[in-house]
Amino acid sequence: MTIATAGLESRAQIVSAWSFDVFDTFLLRACTTPDGVFERTYELSGISRSCPNVSQSYVQHRIQAEARARRTAKHKRGTSEVRIDEIYSCFPFRLFGLTRSDLSLLVESEFAAELELCRANPDMFQQYLDMKRAGHRVGFISDTYWDSERLARLLRACRPGLAWDFLYASCDHGSSKSEALFATYLASEGIDPGASFHVGDNDKADIKGAKRHGIRARYYPQATAGLASKFQRETALFELLCAGAPSRLDHGARTLRRMVAARSAEKSPAFHLGVTVLGPVVTAFDAFVARRCEDAAGPGRRVALGFLGRDGFLAYRIWQDLHGMSSAYLEINRRVSLIASADTMQPLVDLLGKVFKIDAPTFRDMLKIMPPKVEAFFAGCPGGIAHGNELAEALPGLMDPAEIVTLAAGLRTRLLTYLRRVIPGFDDCTDLVLADLGYSGSVQKALRRVFDLEGIKIRLHGAYLMSLDDAFDDIDEDDSAAGLVSDLMVTPHVKRMLIRNVAVLEQACCSADGSVRDYDGEQVLREINPRPASQIALAAEIQAGALAFAESADDVALDHGLRPYASPDVAARWCTATLARLLLLPDDDELALLGALKHDVNLGTHALAPMLDEKFVRDQITARGLSAACASAAPPMWLPP
Repeated sequence: MTIATAGLESRAQIVSAWSFDVFDTFLLRACTTPDGVFERTYELSGISRSCPNVSQSYVQHRIQAEARARRTAKHKRGTSEVRIDEIYSCFPFRLFGLTRSDLSLLVESEFAAELELCRANPDMFQQYLDMKRAGHRVGFISDTYWDSERLARLLRACRPGLAWDFLYASCDHGSSKSEALFATYLASEGIDPGASFHVGDNDKADIKGAKRHGIRARYYPQATAGLASKFQRETALFELLCAGAPSRLDHGARTLRRMVAARSAEKSPAFHLGVTVLGPVVTAFDAFVARRCEDAAGPGRRVALGFLGRDGFLAYRIWQDLHGMSSAYLEINRRVSLIASADTMQPLVDLLGKVFKIDAPTFRDMLKIMPPKVEAFFAGCPGGIAHGNELAEALPGLMDPAEIVTLAAGLRTRLLTYLRRVIPGFDDCTDLVLADLGYSGSVQKALRRVFDLEGIKIRLHGAYLMSLDDAFDDIDEDDSAAGLVSDLMVTPHVKRMLIRNVAVLEQACCSADGSVRDYDGEQVLREINPRPASQIALAAEIQAGALAFAESADDVALDHGLRPYASPDVAARWCTATLARLLLLPDDDELALLGALKHDVNLGTHALAPMLDEKFVRDQITARGLSAACASAAPPMWLPP
């Protein structure tokens, strides 16, 4: 933190007192917003058992009760400051199966929620200690419905042994910081306002309130305006896409993101995107991959882990930085694995059916052969370019199946030689975890066929960021596949909407190398990488930011007592919301940063597809409506509304 540290030594000689705001300054909460305390109260009070799945109603009624209590106090006493018991006296007890005698239960439950969720902010605590050691008076001034006795208990619970010279709670004095609380503090403590500092997060109450009384103020923002806007959009998408799940209790994931961002040096917009968005997503995926490896382990098992190139490159780099367990970066793509797995014509037919357009040189580069009938087929196509589905339909009449079998056997041998080189102890391993962005497990399924053809008994376990779960019903019964963002987290239609727009994520996570086309001994033979150098550099800068987040996240989480990945389902839902916000509701800066990217199709063609096409989207909306436009076939690859 850089807050209130510049010129500290010279100031310390003239400052007589330092006061700190409590909530969101000296104390941070391990939830998305302050009303996460109310959501946890709903659980701790037992109402979640007697009235399940109504946390949203409870939270809103708690908010309304506070508003009513403040209006009543303003009318009766001329001040809107209230205590916690006055708030709950306006709560609808009967609605939740309670009586007014349960008021103390709700008060105690909410205080227990505060004790559980609040953490001392180490940056503020260090500043507090620095001022105290320098001989200055230090203490707290808080706008709160908790009285000073409870506030003291909370502060010492978060930082045992904490001592202060003064503590002011607005509800004890019937006045807020925006009103007369600062004046009360100055008069009671005999402090010269010109020689006093106040640190807080609220521009009106802490900054303007302090300055109005001549106190020098230091602003401690919860998040930058841009990051706060992202958080608001994420919350809206969470409530839309993960309906019914508690939307405020995230085990501190958002607080972690705020604190890592605050500690990160200001760099480029691409680096900032990596720190604030992509880093949290891929770090959550890293924790998921670790759990998948644990699930695959067992007595007598030797588990290996491989990240599939090219889209698994960033996840591989983060794993290497965070874990001691050895892992491999496997340059295997759908095309190579499908051809290597072929013992009939069908895998090649399936592959070509997914290609948009293809010419004779590309076909020869893919298969290393050019049968005369295939060459004649291309010669009969306009410009020598065929549609993939037309070639796939004609292929059985153009090639001898024996040619395919021979071709596949050679590639299979080269692929296995490569795997034995890059996966330590390959022949002794019993289980291989394959980590990738997703989606339908085509490489995993093709490798299963390769292993079966060669008599290799290694079990395969897919660990995917996003999974098309209905595609995994046909995998071998000893194999497994799971996605962090699965159809148990969001509906299948939501998943397909995300995957429709996933190309921008792929480009950000991708390696700088071209896609693999074959192997020569221990050497990987790659396609020409058609992406421009500027795009590769942009992806590298985004990845640098993501790595910076991953490298600091553990230490920051430990400092703040946060466990963002403790609950796999909670982590998955917030990962979904973070990812969905980027893919579906990017801000203007992200559109400017990422909109010019090109997507390489990566099926034996050097074609680049546009990421954005605003005219296309506008025309689609005009002609077919928004829902149809969002389901349009690529290109363009990215359709943010």
